[in-house]
Amino acid sequence: MKTINDDEARKLELDILIRFADYCKKNDLRYYLAYGTLIGAIRHKGFIPWDNDVDVVMPRPDYEKLIRLTDAEKIADHIKVLDYKKERTFPFLKLADDRTRLKEHYLVTEENMGVYIDIFPLDGMPDDPEKREKLFKKAALFYKLFAVANYRKNTGANAYKKFLKMICYPFSRMISSSWVCDRLNRLCEAYDYDKSEYVADIVWGYDAAREIMPKQYFEAAEVEFEGHFFCAPAEYDKMLHQTYGDYMQLPPEEDRIVHEFEAEWK
Repeated sequence: MKTINDDEARKLELDILIRFADYCKKNDLRYYLAYGTLIGAIRHKGFIPWDNDVDVVMPRPDYEKLIRLTDAEKIADHIKVLDYKKERTFPFLKLADDRTRLKEHYLVTEENMGVYIDIFPLDGMPDDPEKREKLFKKAALFYKLFAVANYRKNTGANAYKKFLKMICYPFSRMISSSWVCDRLNRLCEAYDYDKSEYVADIVWGYDAAREIMPKQYFEAAEVEFEGHFFCAPAEYDKMLHQTYGDYMQLPPEEDRIVHEFEAEWK
């Protein structure tokens, strides 16, 4: 099989993003570039030079509508929607190029994976700061449980983690990954997005102080990314400062983390 290098993977991810954005426009769905993809758009007008993935967030109502719509009409013939309700995957959506195979280093990788982009739901949050903190702590327990449920033999970033996974592997088989994903999503859906003043990507967020944003940040704007224009939060500067601090400053070389994977054409 022919190997797909990083530059080729970026082109495939951009193709998925363009087709996804067109599909959202056609069906009046809200979405926003997020995380490193948004930094790349603002700072580099494209991918961060050492980055090779694409992250998008969608308000929960639009996210759920996307799932329903793609059940009836595909985004494109070669784009597969990976949803935990149908097959083993993460507790959020991945849009994968079905012509490719992808294996990630150190992370969960199923046979259904191809070159992909991530779609995270944005959920409503309670007004009370203490309740928001508790919600994030509950979600964090499910993240850990998801990791255990998806342990693989002979995997891990170092010898200690490989040994730990080998010991825990028999017990991990007793936990249903889809059950964990379902419970996590139900927890995240507790507060109505459109009725909430604060929102967050809690389904895969790690830090309440960095993730919880006023919903008003997500008024729609457009930003350039790899020669195309996509939706982004109008208050992207406030959002990125809250999450990353001085995001316009390049990080030291040792902190320029590369998303490691192997990809090939089927």
